[in-house]
Amino acid sequence: MTGAVPLPPLTPRASGFFSSSMLPKQVGEHAGACEVYTSAHRETATRLGVPLGLGAGLFGSLVGVGGGVLIVPAMTATVPIPQRVITGTSLVAVLATASVSTVNFAQGGQIDFAAAAVVGAAAMVFAPLGARATAALDGVALKRALATFLLCAAPLVPLKALAFAKRGEKKTALLTKQTNHSRSFDALAPARASSLAAIGACAGFASGLLGIGGGTIVTPLLALTTPLTQAAVLGTSLLAMLPPSAAALAQHARMGNVDGKIGAALALGCALGGSVGSGLAIDAPEGVLETAFFLGMLFLSHRTFKGLPKRKGAARSSGTK
Repeated sequence: MTGAVPLPPLTPRASGFFSSSMLPKQVGEHAGACEVYTSAHRETATRLGVPLGLGAGLFGSLVGVGGGVLIVPAMTATVPIPQRVITGTSLVAVLATASVSTVNFAQGGQIDFAAAAVVGAAAMVFAPLGARATAALDGVALKRALATFLLCAAPLVPLKALAFAKRGEKKTALLTKQTNHSRSFDALAPARASSLAAIGACAGFASGLLGIGGGTIVTPLLALTTPLTQAAVLGTSLLAMLPPSAAALAQHARMGNVDGKIGAALALGCALGGSVGSGLAIDAPEGVLETAFFLGMLFLSHRTFKGLPKRKGAARSSGTK
């Protein structure tokens, strides 16, 4: 095109960005995954980062997920920043939520460290396998299965709590587990360790295959298959998410998919939200966390169903109306 300004080669910086001095001002100053976005877009995303992170951290610490499920769609709908940069940068927020919440849950005695180690290690092993399987498996069918699983799991945890209460075991069991839940839960026993490793393997594989946070699978499965209180489930799940999330963040940073300024704003908001949410979770009255889990799983199921591509028949019928 006549009059077009030729772009000089982009030089990677140590932080994963491209040098702003190498780009003409008419085009922009930042790039990730070889796609350019402007300083104005970056400033908009940074201003959005703290309040968005606050909500994501609060939601994540109460439901047992990292918060990326809120951050990624909100950022995508608000600013024209490359999807890879949004996805990579959201992992900074996930780590902030999980780190701050883990400290609070640990201080409240609501983490099973052995269980978190088994789940996290298995997730680390199987996440790359899930990523490699993306070309061989039907991702749409798997996402539909995940959405169905979340929908079915949503009412089961409140029903589990109700069953304990009706048997008159809820208060005594809760008191014992809050004091030292490991007395009634040996995560390293062969049968239990195998079960936890399977949970981590499923979470890691699904995370690599579908691009979802591992807590989306770990939290409901821990709640349904272990005697841990819901607060201990949240703390254990968030701790187990830390190693896989850190590894994924490092990979995205090497690929230039992490914006430090936006990530810092998200991390600040998530740290505040995670601190408040985990504090509320530790002191929550009976039934509150189970209700939060129920609503959170319904929301995640709805988000997953909504993100599925329309079936061809439905697309044709809507086009003829």
